[in-house]
Amino acid sequence: MAELTQKELERREKLQREKPLAREKILKYPERLENGLSCAIIDFCFDYICNLHCTHCLNTKIGKKDRVMTLDEWHSLAVQADDLGIAQFCISGGEPLIFKELDDIFKAIMPEKFHIAMSTNGMFLDAEKAKHLKSIGLDKVKISVDSIDEAKASAQRNNGKQYQQALQALKNAKDAGIDAVIQHVITHQSLYMPEYIKLLEYATENDYTVDTLPARALGEWEGRYDILLTEEDGDYLRELHKKYPVLRWDMLPANGFDKKSCGAVKQVLHITKYGDVLPCVYIQIAIGNLFNESLKSIIDRGYNIKWFKDFQPLCLSGQDRYFIHNYIEKGNNRLVPLDYKEAFNTDDFIDPSKEGL
Repeated sequence: MAELTQKELERREKLQREKPLAREKILKYPERLENGLSCAIIDFCFDYICNLHCTHCLNTKIGKKDRVMTLDEWHSLAVQADDLGIAQFCISGGEPLIFKELDDIFKAIMPEKFHIAMSTNGMFLDAEKAKHLKSIGLDKVKISVDSIDEAKASAQRNNGKQYQQALQALKNAKDAGIDAVIQHVITHQSLYMPEYIKLLEYATENDYTVDTLPARALGEWEGRYDILLTEEDGDYLRELHKKYPVLRWDMLPANGFDKKSCGAVKQVLHITKYGDVLPCVYIQIAIGNLFNESLKSIIDRGYNIKWFKDFQPLCLSGQDRYFIHNYIEKGNNRLVPLDYKEAFNTDDFIDPSKEGL
């Protein structure tokens, strides 16, 4: 366990007041990880519809399927997750704030039992919407800000209005009592630009967290290996974190967890609208499908794959060139996600006799 900061202690106290059932599960996470049990944040895409066409979109290569997850099936997922001791959901897309079923989605995933976050571009998060989302169970909102430089941010989002609306959305969320997080994609090049430091300083001044997402060579950036973070870049982020505690990255300590290993399967899962379960949103390999088997059996399979069970000092999808070249690249120039049987071979399984479980 990493030492809790004062801000993290305040968040836990708030969660105890507002969602004691979720907090009770989260407190058991260190023991679960020690015992080889997943405590994943389940990030899920209800739909891929979006109002923007961003230059780094991941979803352009997702293959369409006839069957999609219904509200009843999302509810079944929540019941299974609760039974497994999982405590966190994140609603993503596409753009969740244009989902006409959004209120029903919240009801389906039982907000009284889970800490619920949402990833959004923020363009529709006005003050009234923020208050409403808080009232139906939203705890955290992650809003995309691609640069503190407005021109650069607008170019990446192909939209001249998103930047200012995103900054206002952060304030609206905070005023409504929702934890406000800046979601920021970083490349090997932009990590060292002065704008990144300015963004960290802006977040510090306004009491926002900066969720730093390493660029991946996927979607519209497929084949762009020059943008990937290096091992040295990861060391630099760790040094920056000491000066700017608002900086978050999946390989950094947070919320009392000393994250020294890639969290795929162990601390994060992504579920597509078609029921495919991915080790994370950036590893576009399906380790199972909820229409065919339970969440538990899919997690068990994930833990039987050495890359997700064993300690991994680098982010598999954003830093580890070996994993990217030998596994993620198999999805290049085709629709994804790949099936795990196509992506992995017998040597990748801890117990090959249980390859399919």
